Amino acid sequence: MNKHQETETESEMVLAKRVGTILKEARESRKLTLRDVSRETNITPRFIEALENEDYSQFPGETYALGFLRNYADHLNLDTEHLLNLYRGLQIDQTQAPIKELTKPTAMFNMPQLPQIDRNVALAIAGAVVIVIIVILFATDAIHLPSSSDSSDKAGVTSVCDNREIIAVNIPQQGAPPRVENLSASNALKFSSDSLSMKLCLIEIKKDAARIAASFSIRINDETDFSFSAAQGETVILGPEIRELEGLTKKIKITPEVLGDVAARVKIESGEQVNVVPDKAAVTTGDIQVTLQFINESFVKWVDDGNFHNGISIAAGETRTLEAKNRLEITIGNGGGVRIIREGVQPRVAGPPNRVVKIIYKKAPDPLDPGIFKIQEAFELQ
Repeated sequence: MNKHQETETESEMVLAKRVGTILKEARESRKLTLRDVSRETNITPRFIEALENEDYSQFPGETYALGFLRNYADHLNLDTEHLLNLYRGLQIDQTQAPIKELTKPTAMFNMPQLPQIDRNVALAIAGAVVIVIIVILFATDAIHLPSSSDSSDKAGVTSVCDNREIIAVNIPQQGAPPRVENLSASNALKFSSDSLSMKLCLIEIKKDAARIAASFSIRINDETDFSFSAAQGETVILGPEIRELEGLTKKIKITPEVLGDVAARVKIESGEQVNVVPDKAAVTTGDIQVTLQFINESFVKWVDDGNFHNGISIAAGETRTLEAKNRLEITIGNGGGVRIIREGVQPRVAGPPNRVVKIIYKKAPDPLDPGIFKIQEAFELQ
């Protein structure tokens, strides 16, 4: 067999394969994991796995399945149009009824001859029967007309954010690196600020010659919704000037960094503080959040709410944000090589150079008002 024949045989083998097999073999040949592909394409791992398993029931609709398939194929440098045609052929095979069933003649039968009845009399009898049935249904309370209370009870119950996978995140404190997350039609980001619990979800992405923009919705306290749109790279600031968010005391900045066909990479940051009572600047209703900025390389280990994390060495120039609900203990190998950033507190180095420092943060009630919590901080040289 000559080289030309071998190439033709290989091409025929590829054409004979199914969509999922082609995708999986291409990924594995490049030594990529599902997580690698997810990070580079903004497609969640379960959707990548669904494409490789040809389990298209995992997608909200065919538009999403086609969009993810196109993105995945482009990322692997495959023949995208060929894969899309294979997908369409599979869908036709699965949904098309057999030709014999479609062309089978319908069995005919003769209606028994009924006596002729005057048309007006027949209509009158039918109308009377319908009225009697309706009266019976209302009398037995089988049906009832919608009342104004029914409408008010159901108003605001459903949301585009419902029935989505929830990813819980914390809004970064001021001075800390922004939080970057991926959003698609299947998930929602959940975070809290002050007394507001919010879910951020993607509605759709629109592209035209002049602009690429995404529409988002925020579900607030599972009661009301606020929608907004933003172009790629455009920052939207959420604050108390928005009627639905008037309880916020700290603004939230949301920026779509990357917009694909059906998914978005979103950056979330803290904005400026507003409506703060001076005496209560240290009051908190959220989690403990501490950002470590590494000036020099240093060893660090920590315990958050009883969960131990083994020590790691982090290089100069990197940052790490640690969080806890009630108690956070951090041990730093080089106190002078790490700067501590906390909201409302002046940034400072953790301790003397080349000394091990242990820092303990805990959330405790104010002795004068148990309903108010403050974060206490303690340092120990070791």
